[in-house]
Amino acid sequence: MIYITRFDMVAWYILWWSSLMTIRDQLLKQMGIVQWTLRDPALLRGEHAVCIPDATQLIIIADERIDLGNLFVKDILRAMMIDSRQVCCLLTKEVSLLPKEILWPCWIIGKPLPVSSKTWVIHTLPLPEIYSDPQSKRALWAQICQHENNFEFRTN
Repeated sequence: MIYITRFDMVAWYILWWSSLMTIRDQLLKQMGIVQWTLRDPALLRGEHAVCIPDATQLIIIADERIDLGNLFVKDILRAMMIDSRQVCCLLTKEVSLLPKEILWPCWIIGKPLPVSSKTWVIHTLPLPEIYSDPQSKRALWAQICQHENNFEFRTN
């Protein structure tokens, strides 16, 4: 007498399904159909959502992590009357995880991104380029002055 356990059935099903997948893959390859794979399938499961803290008053988006202790960045935040604890730094690749319209002011450092904010958006060159280019610094300060009256801060 042969006893089949639930584990045996699950193992058989997995083997059967994987063999079907390889047959399907081979058929698609023979037909010249390119299969696409997701770079990060966990995104579809919602595992990598970007969480913006409640105290956030500015989102900085850049290709690399920004050091909020940098003196130049501190000066800019001070001019905006924003404390570094009220800043949320995101990488450019994380922008796609945000809602279509962002509720917070944004400072986009580096390449321009199609970010829509309900308040204001400042675009600048990468920080190392701003350090050595007085014209870029003037452009940054001009944008800050342009939005100076729009700085709205939530008190928590």
